[in-house]
Amino acid sequence: MIVTALAALLLAAPPQPGPWRQAGATVSSPPGKQMHFFRILISPKALGVVVTSKSAKPIRVHWWSYCEFQSDDEMTGENQATVSGLHSVVAYPPVLTGATMCTVSVVARVAGAKATAAIFSY
Repeated sequence: MIVTALAALLLAAPPQPGPWRQAGATVSSPPGKQMHFFRILISPKALGVVVTSKSAKPIRVHWWSYCEFQSDDEMTGENQATVSGLHSVVAYPPVLTGATMCTVSVVARVAGAKATAAIFSY
C-alpha cells in the first residue's frame, strides 16, 4: 500500500540524463480543467517540467521561470514558453548560471481529460 501511495506522488523524471529530483508532490487536474502550480528551487543546475495524460487529446503547457543570483538585486533571468504534445510533454527551462534560487510556474490543460505534472531539478 505504501508503494502505491508513493507511486501516485511521483512522476517519471525527464529523459535528459541527470540526477533529477522531483520538487514537491505531483499535481493532477480535474478532467478538462486547467492546473496551475509553482515550485521554488534552491541552487538548481538544471530544471525539467513533465506533464502527462492518458488521453489522446493534446496537452497544452505554459511554463514560466525566474532565476536569481543571491537576490533580485543581483543578476536575474526570466524565461517562458508554451509547448504541446500527446501523452507527454517535457520542457527544460533555462537556468541562470550560478542561480541561488529559481521559481518555476506551470499551467497545463487537456480538453476533457486529466493531466498530471511535476517539476524536477538537479
